[in-house]
Amino acid sequence: MTVRFENYAAQSRLDEEKGWHGMDVDFAKALLDEAGCSYKFVSIPWGRSLKMLEAGNIDLVLSVTQTEERTKFAHFVGPQRMETIVFAMNAERSFDVETMEDLFSLPVPVAIQQGAFYGPSFTQRYEKQLNKGTQFIFVPDNQTKLSLLKHGRIAGFLEEKFNIIFQSTNHPDFMTIKIAPLIINQSPVYYAFSKKSVSEKQLKQLSEAFSSLNKSGRLSEILKKYQLD
Repeated sequence: MTVRFENYAAQSRLDEEKGWHGMDVDFAKALLDEAGCSYKFVSIPWGRSLKMLEAGNIDLVLSVTQTEERTKFAHFVGPQRMETIVFAMNAERSFDVETMEDLFSLPVPVAIQQGAFYGPSFTQRYEKQLNKGTQFIFVPDNQTKLSLLKHGRIAGFLEEKFNIIFQSTNHPDFMTIKIAPLIINQSPVYYAFSKKSVSEKQLKQLSEAFSSLNKSGRLSEILKKYQLD
């Protein structure tokens, strides 16, 4: 199976010494090893990954929120864990963001990931926004968000809270990041398998492997390793 990752934060990182490692890498290896699958890891930005999953060019993307649209092209196995989306900004140029209206009233644009889902409340408010093109900037990957924030081009960006906390202590570009009190969305995330490339027989095997990992406590061990238990 071809598994998509991005070299970013604690979820999935790539270096010469360890190769691919991180929380989602651990989750992928645990499930696929339990199911008896061979696999390879590829680096793909989030914006492209779901389209490639839909086309069957890759087989698995991790930490995906299940939506009605995505269930048309992906099998969901899980959940892996809970995800919390927040608004991150530069502590030296911070804004008061306590409500969704505060977020949508910022004087500087907000960066969001192409193809990402930020929950029903954000989506409903976004659809009502008249100046979508100027209020929000779509970015292809996480490094672009950091660069835009560093150069004052955006007020901040939407991101998983776990990633921000990890990066704040491990990445110099995150040293002055501040998290707003507003919770954009909180929901479970899943293993998402392509309906084009993963058969019903394989899905059954993977679902049974997930149940086995859950019962054995292996999934809880991974969460505990990353202080998310």
